[in-house]
Amino acid sequence: MSILKKRFQRNLPSHIRGDPFKTLIGCILSARTRDEFTDEAYDALFKRFKTPTELARASESQLQKLIKPVNFYLTKARRIKQAAEFVLRNFGGTIPLDRAKLMEVPGIGPKCADIVLSYAFGVNTVAVDTHVDTVAKRLGVVSEEANYEEVKSALVEHAPSGNVSELNDLFVMFGRAICHKNHPKCYVCPVYDYCEWSAKSTYRTQGSKLKHTGRKKKVD
Repeated sequence: MSILKKRFQRNLPSHIRGDPFKTLIGCILSARTRDEFTDEAYDALFKRFKTPTELARASESQLQKLIKPVNFYLTKARRIKQAAEFVLRNFGGTIPLDRAKLMEVPGIGPKCADIVLSYAFGVNTVAVDTHVDTVAKRLGVVSEEANYEEVKSALVEHAPSGNVSELNDLFVMFGRAICHKNHPKCYVCPVYDYCEWSAKSTYRTQGSKLKHTGRKKKVD
C-alpha cells in the first residue's frame, strides 16, 4: 500500500461523493459503465430528482432519458425506481448503516453495499470490484478461486488497521493504469517483486520488448 500510495491518487467521481442514498443510486448507475458516463447520468438525475420520494414518483421513461449515457439504462431506470420505492417503504427514506439491510434493496449486492458503507458512511471496509479482485489475487492475498466475501475478508485481515478503506482507491487506480485483467503492464509494475502471479514474467518480457522496439504500424 505504501508503494502504491506514492504513485496513485484518485479523484473520486461524483457518484460516490454524495449522501448514502445518492451513493447507492450512483452504484446502480455505475455497473459496467465508465466513471465519466456514470457521473454524467448521476448529475443529470439528481439535478432533476433530489430525494427518494421524487425518484419513486418519477416514471421510468423520465429516468431513462436522464441516465441514457450509462450502459443498460433501461434496466437501471427500473432498478432505480424500485430502489427508491423500497427505501421509502422499508427504511422511511433513510439509508441504514447495516450491510445486510442494504443488500435487501433491489439491485444492491455486496459490492454496492460496501461502497455505500465505505464512501458514504466512512466505514473502514473495502468494496471488491474487478480491479480489487484482480490485484488481490495476483499479489497472493487470496487464491484465484476466492469469492467476493473471501477476498474482502482477506484484505480486511491483512491491511494495516484503519487503512482498509484506502484499498479500493489504490487498487482501482493501479488496476486501470498497470495491472489490467487482460494484458497487464508487468514491465512497469512498482510491486512486481511482491506479485505471486504465475504469468508475470511472461508479460514482463513481452512488455519490455514492446517498450523498446515499439509496435510496427500496419501499412496498407
